[in-house]
Amino acid sequence: MLQALRFAFALLLVAIAAPAFAQSAAPMTADPVVAKVNGSDIHRSDVLRELQLMGPQAQQVPPQILYPQILQKMVATKLVSEKAYAEKLQNDPEVRAKMKDAEQQIVAEVYVHRAVMPKITDAKVKERYEELAAKFKPQDEVRARHILVPTEDEANAVIAQLKGGADFAKLAEEKSKDTGSAKQGGDLGYFTHDAMVKPFADAAFAMKTGEVSDKPVKTEFGWHVIKVEDKRKSAPPPLSEVHDQIANQLGQEMTNDLVKSMEAKAKIEKFNIDGTPMKTAETKPDDAATAKP
Repeated sequence: MLQALRFAFALLLVAIAAPAFAQSAAPMTADPVVAKVNGSDIHRSDVLRELQLMGPQAQQVPPQILYPQILQKMVATKLVSEKAYAEKLQNDPEVRAKMKDAEQQIVAEVYVHRAVMPKITDAKVKERYEELAAKFKPQDEVRARHILVPTEDEANAVIAQLKGGADFAKLAEEKSKDTGSAKQGGDLGYFTHDAMVKPFADAAFAMKTGEVSDKPVKTEFGWHVIKVEDKRKSAPPPLSEVHDQIANQLGQEMTNDLVKSMEAKAKIEKFNIDGTPMKTAETKPDDAATAKP
């Protein structure tokens, strides 16, 4: 059942994300031809269906990287399948069995998709958002920049330059070994105390807005020079930022409820791998030994 739920909900995730993929493609005709293999067309809709089969993880890959890979796979499949059809493999018992399994899975996924998706309305998403927002507990946050260098002497030299009027962001770009934040002038954005290693967090939260550390802070990563840009209480992210995440959560819950309701009305018998009856939660291990004839 769990595997069926994962497959079913994967379809929901893809259904939500697929429009973004489609919008990333060049706006051409409704369903343009994206490849031809021995005169046989591959359409954009074929690519999107292939994307669905890859599951929600595929949505994390930039479309410009994913698209050529999917297209090449489809071209290869088209070439090989032409040879297979020529040899009448579609009538092979192994192929027929796999086709039946695939059909059952696809039918189940489409059923769940059509049963659940219409119920994930903006009103329900907003209602869940408001429930979560009401439970949100604000935390203290600091927005800080830092310059990370390997040694204390280098850190003290950076502090001396800053005291001499050097620009913190420019210096971070030039000297910080934290290449990720260096590109943003050392900006780490807003963070809570527990989001950073303790020595760094203790120092940053003890500083005032606009203040630059007058002594370098040592952590396992090296020596930090810190500038506090702002302090605030955290707040729930706006609905627009978490809409899809909440919709996915609702979809998963609805899918689970749908399957549970079906299970409640069905007669289900489960057996061990050797064919013997599987003990259910209601059956105690010693029942068979203590039962009277």
